[in-house]
Amino acid sequence: MWAVVGLGVGAFATGALAADPPGTTTSNGITRAALGEAQPANAPGQELYLQRVTIAPGAKLVEHFHQGTQVARIVSGVLTYDIASGSATVTHVDGKSETIAAPATIKLRPGESLVETQGLVHHGSNAGKKPVVIELAALLQQGAPLATPIGQGATGTPLHLTANLESQSRTLHTMGADDSVVYGWNQLIGSATLDGTPVAVELLGNVSYAKGSGPIFGFVTFTFADGSTLGAQMQGAATASADGSSTTFAATLGVLGGTGRYAAATGTGTFTGSRQAALGTTVAATFDLTITGAS
Repeated sequence: MWAVVGLGVGAFATGALAADPPGTTTSNGITRAALGEAQPANAPGQELYLQRVTIAPGAKLVEHFHQGTQVARIVSGVLTYDIASGSATVTHVDGKSETIAAPATIKLRPGESLVETQGLVHHGSNAGKKPVVIELAALLQQGAPLATPIGQGATGTPLHLTANLESQSRTLHTMGADDSVVYGWNQLIGSATLDGTPVAVELLGNVSYAKGSGPIFGFVTFTFADGSTLGAQMQGAATASADGSSTTFAATLGVLGGTGRYAAATGTGTFTGSRQAALGTTVAATFDLTITGAS
């Protein structure tokens, strides 16, 4: 399935229009034309997609995220765009850009463009009377679906965990004339509860911040009461408040593997969190995964 602003996996079936290029699909009021794809040599492990999508009036897509970066431009119509977690960068027709953080609902009009990062959970719809036409390019992890649905759109067993994570060890470097650049790694540990039993949570995070905001990347390991473990890769972004007093986090999760009852598990999900003080202090974390293959 091909992804676009607000489009979810499984939303399309075959049914190409004669005037559209080969590979065009139409379903549920969505027509998607595949304009090209490649595996760029300068982006190993990534696939690049070029598409044109037409969304009919009344069409609404499931909440989802992309396992990579997508850039979209509105050609015609008005897209209603809902951000559930994370943030998106919008460039207006006058060339000015702004970053919009969750929760938010915005209207995107012809000539406006949007950058969706891997930590962004969102969906789109067409509440107008005219079709919405979008041109987009997506650079995604090789083999990943072009949209990964969450919530009601996902298939599998949900796994919801919350934990307060405390920094155990870290190596951070501060750079720049105004000490605004911080990069390094941080090990955070906490405990969650699942069905009345404890779950140990370890997050190994790499950060690259400018004035408190920037990309985050790392790994999360869950250790359950029966000794089973589940490991996931995390990629997203941290966003500092205007006064720097707090920070919010949003990232996507991809299951790497596990042991015990999670030995054959696969799945995806999201991480959201917040920190009310400086880097290295307590992070209130929420992990939402959809797991398949667990015994």
